[in-house]
Amino acid sequence: MGIIYVIITAILFTTYEPVTKLFAADINPYAITAIRFFIGALILLPFSIREIKQKKIKLKAQDFLIMGVLGVVFICASMVVLQIAVKLADSPALIAIIFSSNSIITIVLSAIFLKAKMSGVKWAGVALCIIGVLISADFSKGSNLASVALALCAALVFSIYTVVSKQYMKRVSGIIQNGFSFLFGSVVLGIVLLFCNIDIVGGVSSNNILLLLYAGIAVSGIAYWTYFSAIKVGGAQTAALAFFIKPILTPIATFFINGIKPSGNILFAIIFVVAGAVMASGTISNLKRSKANESNK
Repeated sequence: MGIIYVIITAILFTTYEPVTKLFAADINPYAITAIRFFIGALILLPFSIREIKQKKIKLKAQDFLIMGVLGVVFICASMVVLQIAVKLADSPALIAIIFSSNSIITIVLSAIFLKAKMSGVKWAGVALCIIGVLISADFSKGSNLASVALALCAALVFSIYTVVSKQYMKRVSGIIQNGFSFLFGSVVLGIVLLFCNIDIVGGVSSNNILLLLYAGIAVSGIAYWTYFSAIKVGGAQTAALAFFIKPILTPIATFFINGIKPSGNILFAIIFVVAGAVMASGTISNLKRSKANESNK
């Protein structure tokens, strides 16, 4: 069942960049982010509350404060920057590949701050991912250069969010944390937009409202639910496969949704990013360990 959740997660996450690219020029990127994560929060919160009741978890004021801060960092910083990168990019596939490398940045930050062990194979995987990102970027175009820089910043902030979450939110699961973090972050972003006299629904029309709802319901809601369900059923390593599948599928999705044919360097970069991600995550060694344990039973 875990792999089914992984496939659903990968497919939904894959469509994020190509779908939002269709209306990125019509709606303010800050507004897109606030709306889609508020919708996502409404979908996740019932599952968050149910788990709190089932496990009889008592959340303290400090827990809500941490989730609130994490939500602001994740949504107001990482996701807003990512949406701007999508708007500027010539191809959504480029942004998808770069942002998918956030798992590699997380591994490096975990090694530095959480003292996670890093083998030579893992460091080699990190190097391959860096090479893949460099290959995917066309530095001859200014818009691509800007979008690459923004996507890298978004991936870095997302990784910081992930590492801090692991450090301070050990009492609650991802579904609980993200349900409240999405709510706090989207509401804060919405309030900021109102104070800045930015029309949150400006640009929303009959031509793009269904796409915006898809980004909120499917990508920011259902996809995160299936992701955390994959973690619950198959573990974090199984769920991480979604981020390995995403860069492979995104050029295909970009072609069918946006009509943009993937360039040779994008396809070549995928090989490095996926191979590097598998090596750096320890997926191969974990699979070998699992098979060894099964044979010893």
